[in-house]
Amino acid sequence: MVRKREKKQILIVEDNEINRMILSEILSDEYQVLEAKNGLEALHILRQNKDSIDIILLDVMMPVMDGYTFLDKMKEDDELSTVPVIVMTQGDSEEDEISALAHGATDFVPKPYRPRVILHRVASIINLRETAAMVNQFKYDRLTGVYSKEFFYRKVREELQENPDEEYTIICSNIENFKLYNDAFGREAGDRLLQEYAYTMVNMVGKDGICGRYGADRFLIFSSKEREQADRKRFILEIADERPRKMENINIKWGVYEITDSKVPVEQMCDRALLAADSIKGQYNQHMAVYDDTLRGKLLREKAVTDAMETALRDKQFIVYLQPKYSLKDECMAGAEALVRWIHPEWGFMSPGEFIPLFEKNGFIPRLDAYVWEQVCIRLKEWREKGIPLVPVSVNVSRADVYQLDLVEILTGLITKYDVDPAYLHLEITESAYAENPGQIISTVEELRKIGFIIEMDDFGSGYSSLNMLSQMNLDILKLDMKFIQSEMAKPENQSILNDIIRMAHRMNLSVVAEGVESKEQVERLQKFKCDYVQGFYFARPMPDGEFEELLKVQHPHDMSSSQEMRKNDAGMRRLLVVDDDDRYRKMVRQTFEGKYEVLESEDAMGALECIRSYDCEGISVVILSMTLPENRADVFLKTLRQDPALWHIPVLGTIPRSEVLEEFPLALETDDFLCKCHPMFDLRRRIEHLVDVLVFREREVVLQDEASRDYLTGLLNRRGLQAAIDSLRKEELPLAVCLFDLDNLKKINDTYGHDMGDHLIQSFADLIRRQTRAEDIQCRYGGDEFLVFLKRVKDRQAAQNKGADICRLFGKQVVGGDFIAACSCGIVLCESEGIPSAELIERADRALYRAKRENKGGCFLWDDSWKSL
Repeated sequence: MVRKREKKQILIVEDNEINRMILSEILSDEYQVLEAKNGLEALHILRQNKDSIDIILLDVMMPVMDGYTFLDKMKEDDELSTVPVIVMTQGDSEEDEISALAHGATDFVPKPYRPRVILHRVASIINLRETAAMVNQFKYDRLTGVYSKEFFYRKVREELQENPDEEYTIICSNIENFKLYNDAFGREAGDRLLQEYAYTMVNMVGKDGICGRYGADRFLIFSSKEREQADRKRFILEIADERPRKMENINIKWGVYEITDSKVPVEQMCDRALLAADSIKGQYNQHMAVYDDTLRGKLLREKAVTDAMETALRDKQFIVYLQPKYSLKDECMAGAEALVRWIHPEWGFMSPGEFIPLFEKNGFIPRLDAYVWEQVCIRLKEWREKGIPLVPVSVNVSRADVYQLDLVEILTGLITKYDVDPAYLHLEITESAYAENPGQIISTVEELRKIGFIIEMDDFGSGYSSLNMLSQMNLDILKLDMKFIQSEMAKPENQSILNDIIRMAHRMNLSVVAEGVESKEQVERLQKFKCDYVQGFYFARPMPDGEFEELLKVQHPHDMSSSQEMRKNDAGMRRLLVVDDDDRYRKMVRQTFEGKYEVLESEDAMGALECIRSYDCEGISVVILSMTLPENRADVFLKTLRQDPALWHIPVLGTIPRSEVLEEFPLALETDDFLCKCHPMFDLRRRIEHLVDVLVFREREVVLQDEASRDYLTGLLNRRGLQAAIDSLRKEELPLAVCLFDLDNLKKINDTYGHDMGDHLIQSFADLIRRQTRAEDIQCRYGGDEFLVFLKRVKDRQAAQNKGADICRLFGKQVVGGDFIAACSCGIVLCESEGIPSAELIERADRALYRAKRENKGGCFLWDDSWKSL
């Protein structure tokens, strides 16, 4: 039978074989049962399966190691001591029961066994253990052991209710630049730092206070106001003196909230303490701040701004200003940056320095950014329709945009809606977006560049992640931070690294923009260093779009084309294949997508399929297929495409003569989209872009799913990946041979040579499976030393058995550690028709594997339908 891994696991420790059989018979329907003949053998099994054994049934009187000694050994090991133990006693001896409990047993059952009693006791204890684990998980922070945020809130509420007349203080601590520490020394070192800091904090506060972790590097303390105020400075100094040596150079900020009204929600109290701590961020000599009227006023102002932001967006109080960028080579306009301003009907002009940081904190910034992007697209469309020469406009993409929005979908939707060339919408991405999750931002940027967007790295030189970002991400333009420019300009030329930075960027084929340029001297030095573009008050301040439009009319723009040309040459264009016997229509498509796609053409289905395969399948982004190909060849083409796993992903847009004759072409409904041939070309462009977006989304989804569906050791599918692969099987792939392999003697190899040797053996077998099966077959590490392979389109039973036997034979040629000969057994079932559940197929393969291990260890057995009755 297939081992049902989802069952709870019980270890029976009993030297009497008949007793073990009785207990196994009672429990095996509901639990997975492991057995041991004595305490020593049980300890070995427990250590190997400590994460999966849920309860132990233990006899006391046993040879080699008795039950009491076993219990004592368990108590010595922190990881093993949490597993509950039911001791099996002779009769109802009170002395035996007391002795068992004294050695750490959880409960006891008397002999002879009563099945209902045993099942009830086991179920109750397992449920109790799981409930306690869930409570502890909620109660304590898993990393540091202090209270979780939610439980800290609860404890504080209880304390305030029980002592309404007492005065208390909440203190929030924040480790400044903790992320920098994490990046410099690694996440494990950062975790150890947090653990040691929490330990120090608990020791300082003592039993009278409450400690909790708010999240990340922020911790909370609830203490009596009298104690906290007695000597606030001494309290901070003691914390500094007590902290571990590795924390000596760590700067900690403390925010204090004095509780004057116990009816204020605890969450709000903690937020106010956090606000006080944040108010001194970056101030080296100041370690503590108290929430007071000044901070209260700031909080009220932030609330007023927050309350007004939705209305402001709806009423278009946010105005897009544009600041020109100039080419230093010919000193003409080359582009602009979009900046947002807020003109409030009552408060007037509001500084971006006030509302932008608040919007980043409260999560409103993605909506404001999307609004700015759309306004810029509207302006670009208007200028084109008015015949005004276009220049690219840069828009900001914040960290929140990358992680909260479907950035690619929104931006492609905007350029499609307003028919804007993506090369004219430059995207400025700051290093803060990269620092938080580099993998995600890198993949997102790649998608955007494939579409045609120009990517600028904003604020280079403002932080510590800039060089990492520059080395790992494909970019087009480097934008130097204003403060970096100012600091470098204050140095003599021979001491400045500005020239080196610009040279490095040019070697990487990046254009360079310097922002914050305010003087002629700065311009001259930047020209000398061959900086490409500048932006700053020396040339022009930010201005409303109307003024910028007038400036465009009188200037002769230089559109930063070097970056765009470099961009096209760098990644190339996507390929579009049009399959149509109408020369005029193919020409129309070619002209429509010229410069944006490499358009491939074919007059017939066979030529189109050859064309697709000549580009290794992955090179074609979308196919435009005529449903009126002669001799019903469109049907042949589409079926071939859909039956080949290597071609399934390619989206197809079908074309028909007229929409009113759709019923004559039912095949069109099987394509990803369809159009009648009298369509306007902009509609074709829109639909093709949509299909390409779908393709990009599929590719991104495949990458993410693949990461989550692979076994970390072998790279084969894991259980999740196996199920997804099974779900995608098609009837055309029958007959299937389901092969279940089990590596023999792996436990002995692990015990003799260590787990590294065992892991090496597992990896070797995985490599063998890859070599001996096809890429289209399903290969999975089913668990531990078991591997599952689905061979597709197997000729017959003999072919399936031959393949399984070959793999077993080849694996048996490996020598492990000089003593062991590697071996594996295999059970196979052949599936020739649809409708048999995969679980049933795997169960049959498992039964065949059992026969192979019992009768011919190291061999291969094929399932026979006659076994169903056994």
